[in-house]
Amino acid sequence: MTISRYIAIIALCLYLAIPALGAPMEVEDNLGRTVTIDQPCQKIVFLVENALNTYYSIGDPETVLAIGDNIWKRELKEDFFKAVDPKFDDKVRIGFDAGLVSLETLAAEDPDLVVLWATSPEDENLNAITETLRIPVYAVFITSSGDMYKQVRDMGTISGKTDRASEVEAIMMSYVEEVTSATEGIPDEDRPKVYWMWSDVLGTAGRESGFDDLIYQAGGINVMNYWDNDASYVEHPTVPLETLINLNPDVIYMWYNEKLDPEDVIRGTEFAGWRDINAVKTGRVYEIENPFLFDAFSPRMPMALMHLAKNIQPELFADMSIDERMDGFFGEMYSVHYPGYAAM
Repeated sequence: MTISRYIAIIALCLYLAIPALGAPMEVEDNLGRTVTIDQPCQKIVFLVENALNTYYSIGDPETVLAIGDNIWKRELKEDFFKAVDPKFDDKVRIGFDAGLVSLETLAAEDPDLVVLWATSPEDENLNAITETLRIPVYAVFITSSGDMYKQVRDMGTISGKTDRASEVEAIMMSYVEEVTSATEGIPDEDRPKVYWMWSDVLGTAGRESGFDDLIYQAGGINVMNYWDNDASYVEHPTVPLETLINLNPDVIYMWYNEKLDPEDVIRGTEFAGWRDINAVKTGRVYEIENPFLFDAFSPRMPMALMHLAKNIQPELFADMSIDERMDGFFGEMYSVHYPGYAAM
């Protein structure tokens, strides 16, 4: 074979390979929208933190181009983000004004993909980015534990690391199985009724929500399943206090609240009207104290499930040590230790 022919064959092979490396792909986001992307994406902007957590367990941190400047409770999370992404502090921050993303800053970065939270296809930021900037947008809206597994698979597609995504999904499922293997056989009538209390107190998790799934997997049943009202199906319904008293939950589980703790609900004068609720009478009011470690809308969903299970079914999980499992979980998911986030 002559050198010129050899070179020609090599050139042809490279030419044929180029479309495969950047071949457009379609992925369906949580709103059912079809998003066309170049796979793998090389410049991604994350305007929603939970998907960023997922991506860091799968994709290359170098492909995270920018992040939103709206990270909640930043002090709980920055050490972790710096551990899994050494260039985290150097990422461009995309600002918001009255809830609206800065299109100018976003356009200047020229990303391949923007990932944001949106509850409907009519979301203002979603439409502004797609219609004004013509940038593909993957919308995140978590309403079930299944949505979290889908997010893992989709981040694998977006990053081009589908094998790692399969590993992450399997890791999550293995930790979940530690709980569900003990709770799945509990009849509904034997499950404590659980009221999930968001920070707006009378705002709760509806039947079609991620926490409805977790409560059931943890051995309880969402008290919204006993409310004969269409609002009970909403992802975040507001419940009249009289209705909540009549529903009479056995357990109240609070999301992290800077202004309230369980003792306020049990004994506080502001909650005097709650005194006849079973959960209050028996002192079964609990709180997610660390919204980072126990973020159910991130790959740490299994840790949130364990937190719920230990309080909803204390006899079943008396010997379960979440602290012991936490280090192993962070190691498998992010290759760092917990606490401290030292590299493994």
